[in-house]
Amino acid sequence: MTALALKGPHWVTTRQHRRALWWSLALAAVAAVVMVTSRMWSDSAVAALRAAGCAADSVDRSCFQSSRDYADDQWFARNLLTYAALGMLVLPGLLGAFVAGPMLARELESGTYKLAWTQAVSPARWLAAKVAVPAALTLVVVTLLSLVFYWSWSTGPTNDFPTYWYEPTMFVSFGTVPVAHALLGLALGTVVGLLVRRTVVAMGVAALVIGVALAALARLRDGLWPIQTLTGKDLSPRGVVWQLDHGMLTASGERLSWSDCFVTQPQNAGQCMTDRGGVVDFIDVHPHAHYWPLQLVETGICLALAALALFAAFRVLRTRHP
Repeated sequence: MTALALKGPHWVTTRQHRRALWWSLALAAVAAVVMVTSRMWSDSAVAALRAAGCAADSVDRSCFQSSRDYADDQWFARNLLTYAALGMLVLPGLLGAFVAGPMLARELESGTYKLAWTQAVSPARWLAAKVAVPAALTLVVVTLLSLVFYWSWSTGPTNDFPTYWYEPTMFVSFGTVPVAHALLGLALGTVVGLLVRRTVVAMGVAALVIGVALAALARLRDGLWPIQTLTGKDLSPRGVVWQLDHGMLTASGERLSWSDCFVTQPQNAGQCMTDRGGVVDFIDVHPHAHYWPLQLVETGICLALAALALFAAFRVLRTRHP
């Protein structure tokens, strides 16, 4: 990090936190290696199965061990990708906690910020440097991780042990949402660090606030784009769809949920729905075509919230240190 052509408070921020920044790059490299390993492990399993002249669903006794080894290898590859997705899920909280605690609250708690402010660096410029350095690193690293994750996920063991684009861990691991979540985490961590001003407490509060914010976004995600309703007899949507609700419609258009009949008459739910007036099946879905609209809407919301959080952070700084 010290080799970068940075000046003023940006150089100071990089110098102060160079170990943490290098560790961040190292962890990102490990995550990328895990994702690449998942893809390569999956490819080697396919190659070994083909070399044995067998198929994954072969019933030939001579292929039993080869098919079993293939399934074990693909399961291992899928687990590697799942762990990487969990890392992408918690990344915004880790980034926010780091900014809130070691980068901001510790300086405010110890009073070391005063030295910077006496060196012709205004409070606003000081804060801008504290935010700009991790934000620039986040934009580059998280974008690369997202691309590597998509490459590994879309061409790896998904056919044998599938994970789907709408699953919470998958949706936040590739596309534009991972970067937006990370920037939102940084922004919320900045506000918390300025308000709390105690290192350990700020880290805990930031992680909690970011976790609540991302949980709320996940809860509202299915409503960020108009839902598509399919109607007909014996519905079976084409492709991979995010199914949200299913049931039957009455002649007047009233919706009846299958879950109600499964609770009251689990052995004869179909007759229950018919007795209640159901005449045609319906399914509420988000088809795969809604992936990018959902991604972009959530990205826009996160960036708007991040901008508001940063505006609030500078207002707090100006109020407390005019």
